[in-house]
Amino acid sequence: MATAISPKAERLAAALEERLGDKPLTARELAAELVSSEASVELLGALDEALTYGAEVEPDVALWGSAPTAAELAEARRVAARSRREALQGALADALTRGQVAELLGISPQAVSKRHAAGALVALPRGREWRFPAWQFQDGGTLPGLADVVAAYPGGALSLCTWAMTPNADLDRRTPAEALARRGGRERVLATLEAIGPDAW
Repeated sequence: MATAISPKAERLAAALEERLGDKPLTARELAAELVSSEASVELLGALDEALTYGAEVEPDVALWGSAPTAAELAEARRVAARSRREALQGALADALTRGQVAELLGISPQAVSKRHAAGALVALPRGREWRFPAWQFQDGGTLPGLADVVAAYPGGALSLCTWAMTPNADLDRRTPAEALARRGGRERVLATLEAIGPDAW
């Protein structure tokens, strides 16, 4: 028996088909396409709408104010997309290719891919290839405790890169990447992450 599809799901399906075509994709390929800098505002908006919990429930205007207009929503999406593009450009500015990482670490390119898949390296998509932001490397290796930080971080790779390179008051105004390079840095950075993780809320 066919399942009825909601209007939200119809809009998302149409946006996905327009952006990605009708080719089969793995979950990882779909995720990479959805977070790529080329993803359209329409696609991201349709995905956001489809995932919004309780969107059919009318919000309390006295509590939340009036709903944004379509123009306000479109502008907010444009601003968010621009901010994401800028963050991605910043994170990729000094990023290394898989081959460069292999040479730096003295391992094969395939071993680099395995480390990335295991969560021991952070990578961001650039076209159909992965780039490895330079902040995670030090003295011919990776920062101490990097895999633990990647596992504990509550967001995605791009937000992790932004967070890792931003001075943090809880780390004496050092960036998390700088703190990881210091003695006892792993424990301090993980303690800082606990404060922003889901359990803290």
